[in-house]
Amino acid sequence: MCVLRKILRIAVLAAVLIPPMACSSEGNDTNMIVGGFKVHIEDVPYQAALFYRGILLCGGSIIGPQWIITSYHCVDSLDPARYEIVVGSDDPRSGKRLKVKKVIVPPELFESSNLVYDIGLLLLQEPLTFSKNVQCLQLLSSVDALVPGKPGYISGYGTSFEGGHDSTLKAATINLLPASTCVKAYEELMRQYMICAGFEEGMVDSCQGDSGGPLVVDGKLAGIIFYGRGCARPNNPGIYMSIPWFRDWIVNSIHVEGSPAERTLCGEN
Repeated sequence: MCVLRKILRIAVLAAVLIPPMACSSEGNDTNMIVGGFKVHIEDVPYQAALFYRGILLCGGSIIGPQWIITSYHCVDSLDPARYEIVVGSDDPRSGKRLKVKKVIVPPELFESSNLVYDIGLLLLQEPLTFSKNVQCLQLLSSVDALVPGKPGYISGYGTSFEGGHDSTLKAATINLLPASTCVKAYEELMRQYMICAGFEEGMVDSCQGDSGGPLVVDGKLAGIIFYGRGCARPNNPGIYMSIPWFRDWIVNSIHVEGSPAERTLCGEN
């Protein structure tokens, strides 16, 4: 297990926050769609692809005319010049690369050694042009909607099997699970600001390259793909960052920006 973290010094947490393409697939405990189905971008028009120095690394979601939300570990260099975004494409490698103006992450990451706030915001240099293939996703505001047993929808360009290398756009339906299920599987990792989802028997899950992508519940962004042990292994469901938990930070971070487009989230006038 390769450990690239500079901030988190607790070993188990450091091992979690690793860019998925930075490690060998053998024995890979990285953030990881397996058991899903191929979709077209018009089915998930909020889906974004994140490139790091020209390499497809992670997923993301469109949450405003100039905003992409993803995982912190996907943007941990904090240098916007190293990142590009592709939206509106079944094949992101052939899509138009969009420049990033700013990377924003929670400041608490630099103040504590045991926080796993794996969330980041990317401000694009130019506003997006919305169409049937490029659309905005509103943020889920209440944790009350996160009821165990409720279905969630995940998507991404990650691999369709553990250790794979394909990048076809895929999606899957999974179930929200009690937090206790993930506490049992990941006792030292699960936190109150995380969502447990998947199936205890495995078979369906996010996989390598899906990190930072969306978990959609009730048609809104409920979570960010964060971590799983392998891909779709029994008794190892996925963990997602909770959007309702971080919603105030997201809104406050965006509302202090300059232009109207830079201050706008999906669903706002």
